Amino acid sequence: MHAFVVSYSLRDATPSEHSELCEQLAPAVASVGGLASATWLTNPATGRYGAFFVFETRPDFDRFVASELFATISSHGSIHDLKAADFSISDRPTAVTRGSVVQRT
Repeated sequence: MHAFVVSYSLRDATPSEHSELCEQLAPAVASVGGLASATWLTNPATGRYGAFFVFETRPDFDRFVASELFATISSHGSIHDLKAADFSISDRPTAVTRGSVVQRT
């Protein structure tokens, strides 16, 4: 599995407007092939927002990052100072700590 963490500040948008935008985008994000989960993040106290995505495979992540959907989201006028990082997920310790992203068989 592969994780992708995105964080950003808002520009010319209120937290409420941002919440509405996320709700509008959620169905499109949910339909992304190979997406295991997406968790939307908010911290109004620091002015940072973002998402934590988990993909089934690295190629699924690569397709998402190269997609028109991600380009649209990351270039949206209300998003400022976007920071993004991707990680491989360590399955064994994640399973021990009951990480919700590990498929249990």
